[in-house]
Amino acid sequence: MKRKILLAVLVLTLVLSITLAACDKTPEFEFDKFEAPPAGSNAIVLSTDIPEKASEPSIQIHYYRTDSSDYKTWGFWIWADGEDGDVYALNYQDENSGIALYPVSDFGKGALSSGIGVIPRLQADWVKDVDADRKVDFADLQMDENNYYHIYLAQGDKTVYKSLDAMKDSILAMKYSVTARFTSESQISVKTGEAITNLKVFEGTDLIAETSVDSTNSVRFNFKKREVNLSKDYQVEVQFKGADAPVKKVVDISALYTTNAYNSKYYYDGELGAIYASNATTFRVWSPVSTKIMLNVYNSGHLTETPTSYEMSKGDKGVFEYTVDGDLAEKYYTYTVYNEYYPSGAEIVDPYAKSAGLNGVRGQIVNFADTNPEGWENVTPKSYDRKELVVWETHVADVTSSATWTGTEANRKKFLGMVEQGTTYTLGSKTVKTGFDHIKELGVNAVQLVPIFDQANDEVNTKFNWGYNPLNYNVLEGAYSSDATNGYARIREFKQVVQAFNAADINIIMDVVYNHVSAASGSNFDVLMPGYYFRYTSDGSFSNGSGCGNETASERNMFRKFMIDSVCFWAKEYKLGGFRFDLMGVHDVETMNQLNAELKKINPDIVVYGEPWEGGSAALPEDQQADQKNGNKLQVGQFNDQMRDALIKGGMNSAEQTGWVTEVGGVDKNGVDKIISGLKGMVDLGDNTIADPNRVLNYVTCHDNYTLYDRIVATGVDESEWRIIQNMAVLANAVVLTSNGTTFVLAGEEFLRTKGGDHNSYESGYAVNELDYALKVRNYDVFEIYQKLVAFKISCSGLHLEQDQIEANYKVEKLANGSAIQITVKDAANNRTYKIVHANGSLDSLDVDFSGHTLYLDTLNTNSELTASTSIMPYQTIIAYK
Repeated sequence: MKRKILLAVLVLTLVLSITLAACDKTPEFEFDKFEAPPAGSNAIVLSTDIPEKASEPSIQIHYYRTDSSDYKTWGFWIWADGEDGDVYALNYQDENSGIALYPVSDFGKGALSSGIGVIPRLQADWVKDVDADRKVDFADLQMDENNYYHIYLAQGDKTVYKSLDAMKDSILAMKYSVTARFTSESQISVKTGEAITNLKVFEGTDLIAETSVDSTNSVRFNFKKREVNLSKDYQVEVQFKGADAPVKKVVDISALYTTNAYNSKYYYDGELGAIYASNATTFRVWSPVSTKIMLNVYNSGHLTETPTSYEMSKGDKGVFEYTVDGDLAEKYYTYTVYNEYYPSGAEIVDPYAKSAGLNGVRGQIVNFADTNPEGWENVTPKSYDRKELVVWETHVADVTSSATWTGTEANRKKFLGMVEQGTTYTLGSKTVKTGFDHIKELGVNAVQLVPIFDQANDEVNTKFNWGYNPLNYNVLEGAYSSDATNGYARIREFKQVVQAFNAADINIIMDVVYNHVSAASGSNFDVLMPGYYFRYTSDGSFSNGSGCGNETASERNMFRKFMIDSVCFWAKEYKLGGFRFDLMGVHDVETMNQLNAELKKINPDIVVYGEPWEGGSAALPEDQQADQKNGNKLQVGQFNDQMRDALIKGGMNSAEQTGWVTEVGGVDKNGVDKIISGLKGMVDLGDNTIADPNRVLNYVTCHDNYTLYDRIVATGVDESEWRIIQNMAVLANAVVLTSNGTTFVLAGEEFLRTKGGDHNSYESGYAVNELDYALKVRNYDVFEIYQKLVAFKISCSGLHLEQDQIEANYKVEKLANGSAIQITVKDAANNRTYKIVHANGSLDSLDVDFSGHTLYLDTLNTNSELTASTSIMPYQTIIAYK
């Protein structure tokens, strides 16, 4: 998303105050003058020998960027409706732009009739220009006499232009590096890369200020009498020295959104969305900048029909409201929003919609009492100490997508498949439980589902993806329901999932992704309040702290409110046991702490944790980011990547790197220390260590990156050494499952799951990501070890300690120069003392005194008698008690 505009360094040295030129108003601004050096120039790098005529209908996509050397690396992701897309490089260049020239047929058979989608992006990586899909309808274009269609795109501009002249203002604004933004409630700052001679300021279409200046590069407008009108846009018109025409630029008002005056005037703490009652439904939506919003009520969630529309009334705090009499349950609705940014109106789904029709294109009005399965009133999240949780992470489809899951075909990859009982798989003479029965047999007490909210997916012609492409945050994904066209079906069926797991003493934890949306530009948030819900870079493009093209602005009061309202809705309505936050570092500390406090009011035992990092560079002050460096400010749990990397060098480490478990030639002392800290429920960050088991989540693998099996193979262990791989994998999670704090395992690790070496399987297909229960048959001894480890973690009170109890009840020692770790645990609840020894592959020889102990688990099943000098083997874990 980041635009690579080469901005001039602006040397801000105040020179003088400029008086307004003639204007039909009392002067309401002061102008301050600054100077800056001129911008540099660019070089042409691609062929200019453009074919004069095409042999078949072709398209020239003209793409202007401020640095023409970018044309070597930038291109387009192009696709026709219903077809797979691909990357197309810029292959030509003229004096105005880079050009992608291709036959239309290259994009798919139906491209000419159905149109194409175009996303400017880097050729080698998914870095977009503007976070918006450009749609090209060839019926709206005129093919020239040489068989060419032409469209024109500009860096940082989501508009598809039909001519170079129509794109003129956009090009000029970039060429002269024009930025215009409010810096406070009383000041607009305009900066450029070339010298200005005249400048005008408009409020909507009204000229409110003008000045002639003497070759300045930066001007500030100081409001005196006039208040900012948020229902209007502000625009500057800049005349440059030597230029034929002025350049127009919309003023960025985002700086106003964080001011006390703005929050006092526009923060709304009431209920938003479709507020249902059997005799009437009240609709409320927040949009201070909008002049008109139409409520559209539909009978269908996706079929073509003319809605019944109502003009909403704008009230205090910028909230539009309308009440429709009668029972609207199960009907669908949208808003058509009109403001200076969308003067022709844009139809959107309510961000607060609680369900939706097919593909999430219309929200649904819900009577939740009609969605409850029988006995729902008896469902209550299980009251677990978060330190006794064993969280098992899975994708809904992974549980049932394999041919080795032999349940009802209609339930495959669906919510209902997750809770279908009695499924088994037989290989040879061995039969094992699969699906829901497998999860219960494993014995975990929490299941974390990767995103189940509504995603930007085709819900009929489904393709696998992890689901980190949010569309409607408060709506369940329809692809997992039996009928994606019925907004009630997805609700009823997910409640059946929660209910069935609840009956098995398992809480459901929801993976939430509030840090970005699938496409920010043109999204419901962007239409309702342009510039408010997202963060931006200095050049006005979307900031990309998520690594997915945009990042939301949790520090702004109304998005903070949205996040809190959203999780509280999910927790109450669906009786969830907790939430996992994706890229939590993109959010601010205050929001996460407020959110956690509000959830605790609903369920004091609810668990909240997240990834304490970002996916890029977030446009949020570092001291506010909810990440590791601020971990001790956070009241929520955090993944312990320090322990993970010490054990296996996971995450973003190179494939061949090894940790304590996977290294056979020696021991990293620092790594052992981090493992010991993790065992005690701490994230070892040196001076910034997080020393609270209630805020630490220990793990070695998750849906991201390699499975344990694949990670070990990637380090260079040959797959023929299957016993070594098995022992390494078991050892890694044996350490995790004997630690204090919350523990977490990736689904399928209990039978050595593999994705064939795919370390980023987010859209690699169902076959790569499925849980193959044939592996459970082949590795049943591994499964049985995991059963005992999970049961031990859950039942042993000495693994659920508060920080001030650790020293007296949980002692950790290094043995054999760090090749082995010994733990002594007092389990007061069961009146036992456990001795645990973990040994890695660098161990030469070690005898441990286990006299008087009773064996609980030997991961190598050596059948050795426990004595005063029990011999410990490489890759072995022994747990015994007395």
